[in-house]
Amino acid sequence: MTESRAKKLSLLLKGLTVLTSLGGLLVSIFEARAHGYSHWSKRFLYFTAQSNVWIGGTMLAFLVCALFRKKPPAFLYVLKYIFTVSITVTFLVFTCLLGPFGDPSYHLWAFSSWLTHILAPLFAVADFFVDREFIPLRRGQVWICVLPPLAYSTFVVLLELFHVDFGRGLIYPYFFMDIRSPVGFFGFSKELPYFAGTFYWFLLLALLVLGIGTLYLRLHERKENSTR
Repeated sequence: MTESRAKKLSLLLKGLTVLTSLGGLLVSIFEARAHGYSHWSKRFLYFTAQSNVWIGGTMLAFLVCALFRKKPPAFLYVLKYIFTVSITVTFLVFTCLLGPFGDPSYHLWAFSSWLTHILAPLFAVADFFVDREFIPLRRGQVWICVLPPLAYSTFVVLLELFHVDFGRGLIYPYFFMDIRSPVGFFGFSKELPYFAGTFYWFLLLALLVLGIGTLYLRLHERKENSTR
């Protein structure tokens, strides 16, 4: 692929990411009442919404730079890396866990869900590898990828302690973040889906993030070396 075509494709993928992430969130706001949420704002208490805001806002910033023919600042590329990892986690948790085994009353396969859980992550990941505007990503930056999920997990635990409703009468967003489940924070059980405490799910999430971040970083380095 020529440099010119790669640049055009990258801009297209950024635009599609913005459209599916931020557009998908807008659709989810209009669907909120029909899907059983007490208020549309409750949608933003979920990692799906927050990760889509992060990646959608970052890609929009790139498009604004392109519109005004300005070179994007280096920190935007770092943010794209971090938030591409976050939106990948959204995709994997949904397709491997929530989508197949979640409560059908959550309308998990609604149009907005397809946009925010499937299409936005795929477009964002595709752009990460198509974009040929490189900045060196340092190995240590993989640890920064843990910060968004860590901040969200802390946010959720605090809301649970204060009994905040996540929109459907529950004080937790996902079953594996229920600190008041039968296994609590550190326990184990043979009862599904509560076979491990919240702490272990958080640990698994952190390892997943580090694994994805490391993989993307190495693939990015390989892509950068191959185009020199």
